[in-house]
Amino acid sequence: MSEQDRQRIDSIGLSRISHHGDLCCREARRFVLRRFERWVDTGSRLAAIPLLVSWGPTRWPVSWCRLAEPDKWVGDCGVHADLAGELLTLAGVPYARGRAAIKPPAYAVPHWRSTWSASDANDVWIGDDVVHHEVLRIGERWWDPTEARWFAGPGAHVLAGYVAAVRVEGADWQLSEAD
Repeated sequence: MSEQDRQRIDSIGLSRISHHGDLCCREARRFVLRRFERWVDTGSRLAAIPLLVSWGPTRWPVSWCRLAEPDKWVGDCGVHADLAGELLTLAGVPYARGRAAIKPPAYAVPHWRSTWSASDANDVWIGDDVVHHEVLRIGERWWDPTEARWFAGPGAHVLAGYVAAVRVEGADWQLSEAD
């Protein structure tokens, strides 16, 4: 991963679903989180995130009341990661937010750029060589909330591509041996 890519990714703040402090967001947050109660355990609830919230372009900032509005929920990896964090917090499971630098297949970049552009969503997460992806560290393992699966960290392959590097927020990057 180049220094330029590292700086670009590090300049992207971790996504947080915002709260107006009003009744609209309190009610919407309860509504959204209640949707996950049909799954009996935390692991199943985490796996349900991409089932309930399809991956797609998101215009930030996202508030709880805006997230709860549409019939079909759509959110990017930041929405998925923040929802996963909420569910883990409710379950009392310690975790850390993190980010991954993923090298996608060449055909993915122009597709993602055009999709995000058509939705007027910010595409700063899409670089020339690597893309920014929000993940979680749970214990000694990495969790991808968008794919709802564990991955081994740098050097692993996920659906979006090759994981060139990962880091827990505030810690140093762990690079794959190839990088």
